[in-house]
Amino acid sequence: MSDSEKVIFVAESGFALSGIEDYKLEDKCLHLTNLGNIYISKVDCLKEAEQDHLEYSYTESKIKLKAEVDGDNINIVSPSINFYVSEDGQTSNIFTNLLMVLDMEEFAQINDGLDEMIFDFEDKSAIVTIDSREAYAGTFERADKRFVFNSWDKRFEFSYKDIEAYCLDEDRLTIKGYFYSDRESKVSRKISFITKRINDFIPSNFDELVNENFKLGFLPKNDPIVFCKVSGIMNSNDYLQKHMYLIRHEDLFVMYEKKSKKEVICKSIHEFTKLDIGDGYYIVYDGQDVYNIYLNDKNAQEIGFDRIKPVSNEYIGYTKEYRPFFIKVDQDRIGIYKSYDKCVLDIEKNLVSDISVIDDKDSDIDFYVETQIKYKDKYIVINIRKSLLKDLSEEIFSEYQRTLLDSVGMDEVYENWIKSISDMIVFNFYGHIYAMNSKYQYMADRDITSVDKINFINDLYLDLHDRLESIDLTSVYMAEILETNELNYFRSLRKSCDLSQLERLERLFFEIRNDIKEDIFEIIKCMENVNQLFLPLEMRKSVAKRMKESELYQLDFYCDLSYKKLSHLIYNLLPHYVSRTVKKVFEIYENIYSNYMTLDEDEVKLEMMDRIKSAHVFRQFSVDKDSKILRKDVIDDLYSLMKFGKMKVDSDFYYTGGYR
Repeated sequence: MSDSEKVIFVAESGFALSGIEDYKLEDKCLHLTNLGNIYISKVDCLKEAEQDHLEYSYTESKIKLKAEVDGDNINIVSPSINFYVSEDGQTSNIFTNLLMVLDMEEFAQINDGLDEMIFDFEDKSAIVTIDSREAYAGTFERADKRFVFNSWDKRFEFSYKDIEAYCLDEDRLTIKGYFYSDRESKVSRKISFITKRINDFIPSNFDELVNENFKLGFLPKNDPIVFCKVSGIMNSNDYLQKHMYLIRHEDLFVMYEKKSKKEVICKSIHEFTKLDIGDGYYIVYDGQDVYNIYLNDKNAQEIGFDRIKPVSNEYIGYTKEYRPFFIKVDQDRIGIYKSYDKCVLDIEKNLVSDISVIDDKDSDIDFYVETQIKYKDKYIVINIRKSLLKDLSEEIFSEYQRTLLDSVGMDEVYENWIKSISDMIVFNFYGHIYAMNSKYQYMADRDITSVDKINFINDLYLDLHDRLESIDLTSVYMAEILETNELNYFRSLRKSCDLSQLERLERLFFEIRNDIKEDIFEIIKCMENVNQLFLPLEMRKSVAKRMKESELYQLDFYCDLSYKKLSHLIYNLLPHYVSRTVKKVFEIYENIYSNYMTLDEDEVKLEMMDRIKSAHVFRQFSVDKDSKILRKDVIDDLYSLMKFGKMKVDSDFYYTGGYR
């Protein structure tokens, strides 16, 4: 082999030589080189001249090998090939028939490595190879401004505009560039067309067309390149579903416009952060701009995009349509910016009447909440980070409170503070129980399956035990915490106080605990009648299929009974418990009001308003991390139950002639 020659393909089987049957091929391999030469020898002995081998020199003879397409294979049937033979130190020349079978992938690999085409397809066969990975047999279709190739199940189109270089030798046209296939969702770099009369499909001004094309240029083979779509402002350009190429080069991400080949951005991968919206859509922050990118999962993995860290910038948000923005907050204004210097909405803070959470779990992205900002007679709904919402909500609420400071009396402020304490106590004792109403609402459906009912029994059993534990902790510690808060406040002012009335809170909380635990234990006892169905999730479906009729009846009976008892607790008993709790909380705190009347009125009002502000923020978020229900909605619903609960009992059971 010459210095410029290298092996591009090795076959250990799938080839034969007819006419020299006495030559043993069992331990031999066929080696094909970039120059089209063929060597047959032991696999590791090709470069040792004294070793036995056969050699066909295409370099000298320039005789092409006869080939034909046979389904998904290429058959090489080339008669009277002149082989140089070296055996046992003797040399000779023989003519033999070469038989060889290649699959399409092998042909693609060979074509990619050949300096010139050595196969002669005598019929009207046409083959396209894509990079060194794929090859397809089919036919050319005449078309304007592009090459079109049809195989039996695929159609390929390659625009002239994407060609950056080409090479034409006999029966083969190779084009190089960056060719995106929407169907395959990949970018190919080297395409070869092999067919007789290839010139018939090449326009006369082809050379001029290629020279005029925009070019991306050489890209190292190991640098992945993928297709993506960009919307938003990037590097001062405003895009909408712009087709782009994204390239990873070492520790850089480089992005080019697909059509113009214009470089848009080149930055360290570490500068990029993302929010994964799902289905291939991302919000991307590159340290300067924030925008949308569409990139399918396969390409995201190939380019390493899936390993980018989440966005940590607190001032990035997005709309319901996932359009990202920067939110800027200063002393007087809240601004929504498409880019750092392009404001799309400017809101004066003194016009904001409320900032509240619409849905804590509407966003699929961690740390973000769907938020409504009301100002003047308008409102906007956006998704912002929870930490920013908390700060904004506190700030706006404080501004609102300051405007009321002079016009609202101390009695009214104190009463509102008691209401906020009442809200917190009501939520901690009853909120999670009430939220079960929404969680298990599916039990009211008549079409639920046995598996659904087994899930209900298991889930409710665990939930109720969690509630028992939570109520125990609340009963034991909440009264002490509330009393300590007041003691610390008066100590900070170096004032004495009489808070003995707060001891009644502990008695109240243990009364609540005992009543609720009794109600919960009734439901638990009911479910324990089918305790054989307390099962791991993966076993429930198979167990349900094997249940007998009597077992199904028991499941139905105790499921329905448990659900009725839960509904009874929520709709009939909770209103009474809430009413009693609120009444006693107000009574207890009104009895310690005299301690505050000895203090400076403005000081007390500021302190109470600050506490009310904290309670307001607490109400904004969901019941727990797995729930979409907001605390404020649960609290409001519990008060509604309290209000209408007595009316319902009076109407349904003991009509007294009063208001209905």
